Amino acid sequence: MAIKELQRDYRMNDSELCMFVSNLIQTMTRDAAEFAIRGVDAADIIALEILGDAFEVFPPDSYYQSDVSLAVENKNINRADLDILVRNVVQSAIIKWGLGSPQYKKFGAQKMTSMSDMKFLTMCRQVVTTATGYLADLTSVGLTQTMIDAVDTGAQAFEDNLNAVNDMMEIRDIKTSERVSDGNELYSFVVKYCQIGKIIWDDVDQSKYNDYVIYPTTQSGLSKPQNLAAALDPVNFTPITLSWDLVAEATSYDIYVDIAATGAPSGSFSLLNNYAGSPALVPAIFEKRNYFKIKARNDTDVSPYSDEVWVDVPAAP
Repeated sequence: MAIKELQRDYRMNDSELCMFVSNLIQTMTRDAAEFAIRGVDAADIIALEILGDAFEVFPPDSYYQSDVSLAVENKNINRADLDILVRNVVQSAIIKWGLGSPQYKKFGAQKMTSMSDMKFLTMCRQVVTTATGYLADLTSVGLTQTMIDAVDTGAQAFEDNLNAVNDMMEIRDIKTSERVSDGNELYSFVVKYCQIGKIIWDDVDQSKYNDYVIYPTTQSGLSKPQNLAAALDPVNFTPITLSWDLVAEATSYDIYVDIAATGAPSGSFSLLNNYAGSPALVPAIFEKRNYFKIKARNDTDVSPYSDEVWVDVPAAP
């Protein structure tokens, strides 16, 4: 049965989609109050998380392709064994009548190593039928019923192996189709919720608006800074050390800060300062949650925002 090939609706691989959904759930949870006003409640966020978790554990193509490969390997081993059994039978005809004889040609085993699997199977059936008819003539040169039965049994096993390969290929194609269908369903929710998120923060908070952009347009030749991390001074609690991966062709980095109550989500970020590179030491605001994002820049370009990080700062020691 031919499986109609589905096309992905999303321009990212499956693992990237899973990561985006995971981040989206966190962002929607942060903005739960705003989403609730627009008809998206906590149950909807949980449903998205369940859908994302189920998609994440769906086995990849390689899992089912391994089953196909194993079935092909078993089929090839069986064909090699069956090839030997067939040769044992037809050699009796060669001994009796010679390679050019019409009796030998009736077996149909010429050039059997280059035959397709289906033609090879048909030839094996022909060998069984022909050998059975010539058994009385070839007994004197070593042909036995046991040898003919071995080819017959091997041919059946080979046919079973061919069916197993086809079955595994069909299962692989079905699962691939299911995975694409599930991914498209998940992505449809991503599009829906990201559209709502952008509506919420449009002209209100550019940083939060960007959290809902699925495919960020390239603002410049500078890449988004990666792996931003914040570390609190273990003794004095200040300054906070920010570190990140340097961006190629960037000459400095703008650090943005938002100060919120401990445990509260971020709000509007403001520019703190411009720093030459990583790491950077920034002041801590005590008894608050300190949020940070950065942008890379040079003389002509500015990168997209990095992901935000935060650290809860205790009271001054």
